Parts: sequence; C-alpha cells; structure tokens
Amino acid sequence: MTSELALASLDREELAELRLTVRAAATESGYPERVRELEARADNPGFDPALWALLSEEIGLAGVGLPEEVGGLGGLAEILAVTEELGATLAPVPFLTSTVIAGQILAAAGGPALPYLERIAGGEIAAPAITDARGRFTADGVGVAGTDSSVDGSVRFVPYGASAAFFVVAARTDAGIDLFIVEAADASVAALPSLDFSRPSATVTLSSSTATRLTQGGAGLAALERGLDIALLAIGADQLGGAQFCFDMTLEYIKLRRQFNREIGSFQAVKHRMADALIQVEMARAGLERVTWDHSENLSADAAVAKAWGSDAFNALAAEAIQLHGGVGFTWEHDAHLYFRRARFDAAFLGDAAFHRERVATLLGW
Repeated sequence: MTSELALASLDREELAELRLTVRAAATESGYPERVRELEARADNPGFDPALWALLSEEIGLAGVGLPEEVGGLGGLAEILAVTEELGATLAPVPFLTSTVIAGQILAAAGGPALPYLERIAGGEIAAPAITDARGRFTADGVGVAGTDSSVDGSVRFVPYGASAAFFVVAARTDAGIDLFIVEAADASVAALPSLDFSRPSATVTLSSSTATRLTQGGAGLAALERGLDIALLAIGADQLGGAQFCFDMTLEYIKLRRQFNREIGSFQAVKHRMADALIQVEMARAGLERVTWDHSENLSADAAVAKAWGSDAFNALAAEAIQLHGGVGFTWEHDAHLYFRRARFDAAFLGDAAFHRERVATLLGW
C-alpha cells in the first residue's frame, strides 16, 4: 500500500461534474437551511445519516483520496473539490474528519491500517483523537499514553466523536508517538456543545482501553504530519467554499436591496468592501489551485498557509455577509449566521491563523 497521494485522477471537466453532483446532493437534501434543525434536536448530533449514506454509499465519497487497495478513488484535487462543495452547503457529514483526516493519517501508516481504511471507504465513521486541550496537534501536546495493547488518557474536541465507529488515536510510547485504533465500545464519549451546529465534537476518555497498535518506534508522528498536511488543505477548501457562498449570497442581495431609491450595490463604499472581499476569496482559491495542480516543494508550509489564509478570509466574508445584509442578516431566519458559526469553528479547528503563520515561519526558517 502506498501513502503517496496523487494530485488528481479526474480532469478539470470531470471535476466540475463531481462538484455539481456533490452540490446537488446537499442542496436537494435541504442544506444549508436544514442546519437549524440540528440545534433544535435534543441530542443535537450535528450529523445527517441519510445524507452521508447518499454521499458515501451511492456516490462513493467515503473513499475519495484513499488507496486503490481499499476501493479508494481520486487524489488531492478530488478531496479539495468535494470539501469545497460540502463547505459551501454546510453539509453535516464526516467527510472532512473521517475520510480525509483519519483516512489520510491511516494511509500514511502502512499495511496494518488497511482493514480500517476499508471500513472508512465503506462509510463507517472514524474519528481522529489526536488534538491537545486547545484543539491543535503538536508533538508535545499528545497527552495519551500507549502500550502494545492499550491506551490511557483523554482527548478533547474529537470531531464526530459521538457518531464514530472507531478512533484513530495518537499516543506517546517509550519509542515516541505511535498510532492506535480504539473501537468505540472501548472508549467513553461525552458530547461537547459546539458553536457550529453541523460540526459536533466530543471528549473521548480512554481508561486502559484495548487498542490495536498500527505503528512502531515512533513512526506514527510522520504519518500524523503527512495526513494533517492534507487535512489542513481540505479545511482551507471548506473555508473557501463557505467564503465563496457568503460572497455570492451578499452580491445577490446588494443588487436587489434599495436605499435612497438606489440599489445599495451602487454605493461606492459597498463596492470597495465587496472588492476587498473578492480579493480574499480569490487569493484563497489561487493558493489551493497551485497546490492542487502543481507539485508542492514544501507541502507542510503550503498547508499551513492555506489554513491561515482560509481562516482569515472566511471570517472576514462571513462578517461582511452579516453587515451588508443589514438587519435581516442578524436574524435567526437568515443563513448568514450559520456561515459565521462555521467560519469561527473552522478558524479554531487544528490551530488558528496565528498558530499556522508561526508554523510557516518555522518551516521556512524565517
């Protein structure tokens, strides 16, 4: 099994068709509007099993970017295309966390991970339990201890933890950081409240939990770093999808909303704000396009840049959407606040913009 991820399997025209398919599946299922229903439910799962079954089983998205040996398909271009469309619709499915984050970490872990990759490609949810108390991943922040057959510790902010079939756990061993698999039945899971109704997380407690060790000798760290580079690019694509939707939604509104007997889009101040917003979106898109179609000389640095820029851009666009929609943008009935919530969640997930700008400086020796 190879851990190398191809840039793309589809050409640009086929990728456009994939985008249309994913967007149609999500919008015809009622998103982003149906995100409000998640908050209204007593258990608030942050997850739509019916939509995930459609996307993972009928369309085959659960295997995107995974090795061919497990029925995977596509490469980085397909991952980013799918994630961008899901981000544009706020679809409450675990593609980013299960297929991309957990899947790419396992793909980099070698042969022992193969059975678990097959489960992910089949639609089972894998939750990465790898973050520190602030929801970031750093080698020094790994707080779980592991032996050959068990792990012990607690991990906060595990995405889709309450819906997971199994966990991909980073644990500190005598030899360094290694990867383990813990089945959901062997862990204690406590759901956490989330600002974003469509992005649930949980605290996972592991008390001498039975575990399957996937890597030896501290080799898990390299697999984690490789998988997280792809994950950060995917989060950047999710942010781009949301930012583009906010821009398009706001552009349509300012063409129609009239004040002083004129469309507000004709006001110079509004034009300037929209021009600044468009630059934010296009810069984020340009960065991801370059990584998608060209060989990256430093994938870790490019991934950190994508996450930092995407965080700032999506936060700015979501805030502008609310402001330029005026009073209606502040209401519960309008979708703007749903994108604002996602922007804030994405910005903090796996490290904020400041954290990743610092990483870029370190990686490039500045």
